[in-house]
Amino acid sequence: MQTDIMSTPQQPGKVSVVEVVGVAGAGKSTLCQALGEYPKLFRLDNFPDVRRLENAPFYLGNGLKLIPKLLRLDRSGSRQLSRREFAWLTILHGWPTLFRKARNDGSVIILDQGPIYLMAELLLFGPEYLRKEAAEFLWQDLYNQWRDIITMVVWLDAPDEILLDRIRTRQQDHIVKNQPLQMVVEFLARYRRQYEVIMAGLASQANSPKVLRFDTGSLSTQAIARQLPVELNF
Repeated sequence: MQTDIMSTPQQPGKVSVVEVVGVAGAGKSTLCQALGEYPKLFRLDNFPDVRRLENAPFYLGNGLKLIPKLLRLDRSGSRQLSRREFAWLTILHGWPTLFRKARNDGSVIILDQGPIYLMAELLLFGPEYLRKEAAEFLWQDLYNQWRDIITMVVWLDAPDEILLDRIRTRQQDHIVKNQPLQMVVEFLARYRRQYEVIMAGLASQANSPKVLRFDTGSLSTQAIARQLPVELNF
């Protein structure tokens, strides 16, 4: 069941946020689809759609707040942010406010491509200056904000040979789908290392989100989906 937190009416009870993360082929979308079978327990969401006119105030207001932070960074010798990357940073800085305001009936919002995914993409493929020491304050601010929002992280993975088979046999296209084995293995390893860095940043305080790791090569999607309500005390 897909919902939009931008338009969710405020109701009693604090919203719980769970992000599903993992490398390509780990089974993130499959798990989110399986969780959609529990409409009374889970509400699926995604980040604000930049193409929707009603979201313009969100992007304008939060984008303007972000610009002074970016101007503090030394961008010499590095390419500039793309429009999509700027939108992603705007989401990362502005989205927590929407979650803090959201109140619902105690159900859980499951995020497939959530803040951890966006941070990983920006750190792996964004401009070089985002990975410099001078940008650390930017990421620490994001870790501090999202640590208070994310209730749980469901971290999926599987052995490389299983991931490779899934990537190459599914209909969905992927950047490494037709690449040599070694390139795919290195690509997956880069993502794993980046997720470890982000998880460490989120876990640096006592109120860090709970992290559940699952090997989808040995555990079925249905088994994971059945376990999550238990972990969330449903």
